[in-house]
Parts: sequence; structure tokens; C-alpha cells
Amino acid sequence: MKNIKYLAFVFAAFLFIGCEDYFGGDSNVDPDNPISVTESVILPQVQARIAYTYGGDFARYLAINTHHADGIARQHFVFQQYGMISSDLDAAWSNVFTGSLQSNRRMIQQAEGKGFNHFIGVGKALEAFTMMAATDFWGDLPYSDALRFDEVAVYSPTFDSQQSIYDALFALIDEARGALLKDDGGLPLTGDLYYGGDVSKWVKFLNVLEARGRLHLSKVNGDAAYTAALAALDKGGFGNSADGFAFAFGPGATENAPWFQWIQQRTDTETGAGYVAILTQLNDPRMATYGQPQDVNHPIFTPSQTVQMLSYTEELFIRAEASLMLGNSQAAYDAYLAAIESSINEAGLTDPASAYADYVAQTTVGVGASNLSLNNIITQKYLALLTEPEVFNDWRRTGFPALTPNVGSEIPRRLPYAQTEVFSNENLDASPSNFIFTRVWWDAQ
Repeated sequence: MKNIKYLAFVFAAFLFIGCEDYFGGDSNVDPDNPISVTESVILPQVQARIAYTYGGDFARYLAINTHHADGIARQHFVFQQYGMISSDLDAAWSNVFTGSLQSNRRMIQQAEGKGFNHFIGVGKALEAFTMMAATDFWGDLPYSDALRFDEVAVYSPTFDSQQSIYDALFALIDEARGALLKDDGGLPLTGDLYYGGDVSKWVKFLNVLEARGRLHLSKVNGDAAYTAALAALDKGGFGNSADGFAFAFGPGATENAPWFQWIQQRTDTETGAGYVAILTQLNDPRMATYGQPQDVNHPIFTPSQTVQMLSYTEELFIRAEASLMLGNSQAAYDAYLAAIESSINEAGLTDPASAYADYVAQTTVGVGASNLSLNNIITQKYLALLTEPEVFNDWRRTGFPALTPNVGSEIPRRLPYAQTEVFSNENLDASPSNFIFTRVWWDAQ
């Protein structure tokens, strides 16, 4: 599971380009290890790795904390008891910093040198998404002093505060939008596995990503966070589910989605009993798909699953929460119902329109604008974003839904730093034994 199997086609492309570029050239250069590759070759392998890590290790580990999944055997039974340790995160850390961010930064630098604006914009968009996820799950991280392989060898990069990282990411989002709104600079956006080179969809994604990030700061910025989130969406969000930031995996064995691969190869996890209990309590039609046992016949965790990373449904829930917290209950309720409808349409049900009508006819769901609460919104968001890491952020921000620890009196509130970083970076003190129960900056007490 630590191998990114879906990247086989990208690696093959690297080999092919190596042969084309170097046979007949310098006989001392290894054709299987080219010293430079084009932006359109770097981009898809970065995108695939980000999707595999976000929808794989991050999703699976954090689903234990949110009760979207239960660990029932071997390593994940230990995780169920909150026994995760630093070495468990080595692969995820490497995939984020070396496999994704460093390769992506290389692409950005190459594109900047050639004026390829759309590759610059997409590269910065991918860096903003990946680094935001990383700091949300780990907290303070190497950033300003890292990824500088062309400037200086920094073997022990300093750790930036999460607050400074967020400031940098909002600036990076602005830079990405600016680059995408320019002409392509002579190279169309080829090799794009998310949006097929559609620049307008990348701009929408950046607006919704900014809204997500602004919402994360609700505990430290209060109403200003909600105002900023709505302002970001008002720049132009997703128009429908097709605009969402998602990655479609494939039917071939080397292309399968990470959660299906996990189920196929291991039997360590099961659909969370706590999650199923809420579906049952609300007579939720998504029980027919989302609530099913985890096996190779699961209707959602298929080989060709499209892994949602930032969806139209999530955008609607962001609007609902921000509107409610700013006192606009009718706008909040309209967005809340639209979000539920969007989720049910995506849940693979036989008759989604009928399922939605029956569901919101219940007074426990269709509560009315005057009775809508933050608990209603976040609980429905929790049910809609099955195994999505964003649910962990929502729970830490709002305390909803109310979750009971699997053991002890606390649920972990972050991931441990990777053991490789603890060993190699002198700026990182060994994490205390209770580190996973401590809070990141925006998760204020």
C-alpha cells in the first residue's frame, strides 16, 4: 500500500522520454534517469500522488478518529486504540514533501523560467492544497526554508508556525489565480488529470479552497473568518458536482483507487459503527451505499472510485455554516438543503430525487430555517463527506458531531510527525508521548 501503483504510466513516460532525449547524445548520460523533464510530464505524477495520499493514508488514518471507519485487525486495531506512532507516518510525509511538493516546486520553477503561466498557476494551486492539508493534520511544518533544492541544501529546515503558513498559503492562492487569468505563455495546460486543462475550473477551485481555509480559522478569527469564506465563494465557486476537485482512478490493477486497494489487500478496517449509528438514527437513505460493510463489493469504494478532495457538496456546506454564523438563517437553510440534495445525488442511490424528498420531509432533517443549528449543518456534512479528511477539521473546529473516544477520555487532534523527520531534522524535538492529543494553532481551546 505504500507504493503509488497508479503512477506506473507516468514512470513509463519518464523512461520513454529518457530514451528519446539521450540515445544518440551524450553516451555518459543514463537514459533511464533523465536530468530534466517537461512540465506536462511532471504534472500528472504530482496530481496522482497527491490524490493517492489524500484519499489513502490521510483518509484512512483520520477516519479512525472521526468514526467513519473502525480499525478491527492488525495495525489499524492499534490505531483504533490511538496507538499511532511516528513511523506510521513516514510514507505519508515522504509522499507529501518529496513525492508531491518537491516535484511540484520543480515544475513551477521550470514554468516560471519559460513564462508558462497556466502551469505556474496550477502548480501553485496544488502546493496550496497540499500544504494546507499537511499543516491542518500536523501543525507547524518546514515550509519557507524547505523545497529550496536549487538555491541551497537545507538538511534541517526550520519549522514555520501554522499561522505564518496560512498567511503564505492565502498569498499563494492569490498568485495562482493571477497566473491562471493570464494567457498560457505559449504552452497549453496539457497533462492535467483533474480538469483536463480547463483553466476556468482551476480558478473556481482556488476560490473554494480559499473559502475552506478561511473557515478553518473560525476559532481564531470569529465572524471575520465566516465573512472571508463567503467573500471567497462570491468570487465564483463550483457550479455543480462536475466542477469539484476530484481524481478518477481506473479499473486496472495499477490504477485502482486507494481505499479499494486497501480493502482488497487487507481486512483491517470496517465502516464505522458510530457513523452507521447516525445514519440509522436519521433514517438516512445513504445507508444503502455509504453504510455498507467494507468489502470488495462496496458500492462506493470501487476500483474506479472518483476520490473527492474538495467538492461542490462541501462548498454548499461552507456557505450554510458561514451564513448561519453571520445571522442569515434563510440563506443558511437554502444552502443546507442544497448540500444534502447534492450529497444524495452523488451517493449512488437508485432514485435520488425520491430519497431526498422523503429524507428532508422528516422533521429531524428538514428542520426549517428558524430551527437550523450548527449541529444540523456539521452532522449532515459529516454524513456526506464519507472518509474525507476534511471531516476531521470540522470536528476539531465545531465539536460536531459529538464523538465518544474509542478508549480513554480523548480523541487525537493531530497526526504524529514522521519518524524520518524526527531522526533527521535537528529543529524538531522528539514528539512527546501525548503529542497526538495536543492542538494545532487554529484549533484554539
